[in-house]
Amino acid sequence: MTIKYFSWSLTLLLGIIIFSSCLNTNDSDTEFLSDAQIYGITLSAAYDSTGILANAKFSIDQRASLIYNRDSLDFGFEPKDAYLTLELKFATGVVIHLQNPDSTYFWNNTDSVDISRLKYIEVVAQDGITTKKYEFKLNIHQQNPHLLVWTQLTDMYLNLPVDAQKTIVFNNKFYTYYRSGQSIKGVESSNGITNTQLDIIGLPLNVQFSSIISTPTGIYALDNSYNLYKTNDGALWTIVPTIYPLKAIYGILPSVSTDSLLTTIDDRGVLKFAKTLDFTSFHVMNAIPNDFPVTQFSAANIKDTTVVWRKYMFLSGGKNADNALNSKIWIIQEEDNIKISTSGKTAPMPTQGSTLFPYDQNIYMLTTATESKNVLYISEKGNGIAWNLADSLQALPSSFNYRTNASIIVDEKNYIWIFGGTSERQTELTDVWRGRLNRLAVN
Repeated sequence: MTIKYFSWSLTLLLGIIIFSSCLNTNDSDTEFLSDAQIYGITLSAAYDSTGILANAKFSIDQRASLIYNRDSLDFGFEPKDAYLTLELKFATGVVIHLQNPDSTYFWNNTDSVDISRLKYIEVVAQDGITTKKYEFKLNIHQQNPHLLVWTQLTDMYLNLPVDAQKTIVFNNKFYTYYRSGQSIKGVESSNGITNTQLDIIGLPLNVQFSSIISTPTGIYALDNSYNLYKTNDGALWTIVPTIYPLKAIYGILPSVSTDSLLTTIDDRGVLKFAKTLDFTSFHVMNAIPNDFPVTQFSAANIKDTTVVWRKYMFLSGGKNADNALNSKIWIIQEEDNIKISTSGKTAPMPTQGSTLFPYDQNIYMLTTATESKNVLYISEKGNGIAWNLADSLQALPSSFNYRTNASIIVDEKNYIWIFGGTSERQTELTDVWRGRLNRLAVN
């Protein structure tokens, strides 16, 4: 690259243009245009074997005189010399301004430019007078976008002794219900750190904590006698009569038409799937498989609005109606509003006490490993068939205590919340963790 003294070169260039203009004043009616805008820019480099730089899309803000890439380049990308291609219409020269250290020179349209130091691109219009200086900003991810960052928010979310617990989210607040001795208690929280005690009325001591589920219209729970309870405010619970005996509530089943709660009911001695909106009426469907879980399971769903058929529910862990342990991962899908299709495949990992949750368009499972620790498995694109152990970028921190039956919630800001669970010593943990992928951060 040939470096020239900027002030001398610019003076010479302008002098030539003005002198030429004066000579031709009477001989020609040619007008020199004052357009100094850049209309497009692309970059390329020989070292960019993966095309990160070549595929970058640059935006040009003409009002702010700013050139920048809206989508940041990959974490770890090191900018060096690169070849510029500028889309210009009526320009007689381009001046490159570098920083660290500062230097300025006329660009010859072919030499590479050190984009790690590029600060401004200045265009000289055809009239030799008008110039436009653009700030150049190359955005690069400063954090690994694939890193799942975990933070322990508190290790004492609940102060009283806890025998069993479940946390759900309802009306943008966390509700935790727990049994302490001979009492059912509850707290609500907006931040997962501090909470307010609730005066729980009507929720029986024999409630199945794993059955507590949140819907847009209320929170529901079953007791060990399969009576149904509901609360609209999180504190006052009332019993809800149903026309069929309930055996399980799985959660919201994504549907092509109207999403409904999927349940198992006892229809004259036969356990069947049934859909309902509010438990006042049921759409009874086919019988459940004999080995299908009805208690202590974990459920999650995927609803892809861009693909009509990609609407599933997944189940892991739990026990069937004969109290036998479920070792399968079940995939559930509605067929034409007349049948519930199920497919169960033996899981490649322990599923008892596991927790499923949807995240980043995938299905995750928090489960246990043989080394008395927890691990995450991921079923990419939420197919529920292929499962892979999360890599080191998404591994749980070493300070994360072993647990089963944790409550996991994903919020609208893409945070994963983990509340409590049962420790290896079969005592209840009262900590709260929060994690998020860097690339899903919402400012």
